[in-house]
Amino acid sequence: MAKTFEEKCRFLNYELYLLHTISKVMKETFNENRILNVALTGLTANCALGFSRASIFYYDKERSIIYGRKGIGPFDEEEASKIWDDLSKKPIPLETYLHHNFESYLAEQRYPKTIREIVINLKELPAEDYFRKTIEEQKVFHLTDGNDKNLQLPEVIKQIFVPAEIVILPLFSSKDIIGIIMADNAFHHNPIDESTLILISLISIQTGIALENASNHRMIQNQLEELQRLYKTMKNMQEELVKEEKLSTIGKMASYFVHEIKGPLATIGGFAKRINESDTLETCKRDAGIIFKEIQKMEQILNKLLGFTMLSPSSKTEEINLCEIVRESVDCFELEFSRRKIDVHIDVPRDLHTKGEKVQVLEILFNLISNAVESMNSGSLSISAKEESPFVRLSISDTGKGIPKEYLSHVTEPFFQQRPMVLVSECL
Repeated sequence: MAKTFEEKCRFLNYELYLLHTISKVMKETFNENRILNVALTGLTANCALGFSRASIFYYDKERSIIYGRKGIGPFDEEEASKIWDDLSKKPIPLETYLHHNFESYLAEQRYPKTIREIVINLKELPAEDYFRKTIEEQKVFHLTDGNDKNLQLPEVIKQIFVPAEIVILPLFSSKDIIGIIMADNAFHHNPIDESTLILISLISIQTGIALENASNHRMIQNQLEELQRLYKTMKNMQEELVKEEKLSTIGKMASYFVHEIKGPLATIGGFAKRINESDTLETCKRDAGIIFKEIQKMEQILNKLLGFTMLSPSSKTEEINLCEIVRESVDCFELEFSRRKIDVHIDVPRDLHTKGEKVQVLEILFNLISNAVESMNSGSLSISAKEESPFVRLSISDTGKGIPKEYLSHVTEPFFQQRPMVLVSECL
C-alpha cells in the first residue's frame, strides 16, 4: 500500500531521529556488546523500519570464515507473537529502549542462540552466494523474492530462513570489511523501501566506526595495562638495584677504609718496632712523633666513616706549607723506602703555600706514595711542585708498573680499588 505524503514525512523524521539516537548512544560506549545491541535494537525497534529480525556476522579473513556474533528477534511465528505481545503491554520510548540492557534476556532466545552457533566457510560457498558476494564485492543486496527456493544463501542460513525480504550488507571499519549485517521482515512483512536501505547502510557505517573505536580503545587499554605492569616491574627492579648498589657501596667503602687504616697501622707498627730496637732517645722521640701523626690520621679516617662521606662538612680550609706536608708524608715511608731500595727526590720550594684541608692533602699524598711504593721493588719516586697562578701544581711520578689500561676508566669512581689500590693525583 502506497504511503501518503504525510506518512512519508513522519517516517523520514523517525529515520533521522533513529540515526541520531543510535549515533549518540554509540558515542557513549567502548563496549563491543553494547554497540552491537544498539545497532540491532535500533534496526528492529517497534518494527518501524520493517525489520523483524537482525543479526551481525564477523568475517575472519585469515581463516576465511564468517561466524555469527549477535542476533535480535524471534525465531518463528509463535515466538514473535509472544515477544510483541509482551512489548505492547509496556510501550518503551526509543532512547530508553536503546539504553536498556537486554543482553541477558536476548541471550536465552532461540534466534540469538542459533546465530551465535553459525560458522560459514567462505571458500565452500558458490560464487553466486550472497554472503560470499557481500564479502567479495562489498555491496548491499536486497532480496525481495523470499519464496525462491533456489535463493543463493548458505545452508545454515536457509535453516532459519522464513520467506521474506532480506537485506544483506557489508560492515566496514576504516581499513577493511569486518563482517555482514543481515536483516529481514520475516513476520511483519512491511515492505523495505529505498530510504530504509539508505538508513541501514548509514547505521552499518556508524556501527563499523564505533566497533573500530572500541577495538582501538581496547588495544590502548591493553597497552596501558602492559605499560603499568612494565612500570611496576621496572620499579621493583630499580628498588632491587638500589639495594644492591647500597650494598655494593658499603662494600667498597669498607674495603676503602680498611685500606686507609691499613697504611697508618703498618707505619705505626714499623716505627713502634724501631723504637723498641732503638738505643737513642732522639730516634725514639722522632719515631713516636710519626706514630702520633699516624694515629691522628686514623682518627680523621674514622670520623669520615661515621659521617658516611668522603668530604666531611666540618672540613676546614686553611693555608698550608706544601713542602712541610710533602716531607711529613715521605717520612711515613722511610722504612719501606729503605727495604725496597727506592730513591726519593723532592723538589718543592720551602716557602710554597696553598689553601686546602690539611688532612685531605695528607691523605692524597699518602695514597699516591703508598701506591708508588707497592708498585716497585726498586726504583725512584719524584715529588715536585711549582706555582702556576692562580693554582699550585703538585706532580708525583715513579718508575713502577703504573695503572693497567683496563682500570683507567674506573679511577674516578668512589671507593673503586684493585690490589694494589690506585688513586689519581690532584692539582692544588
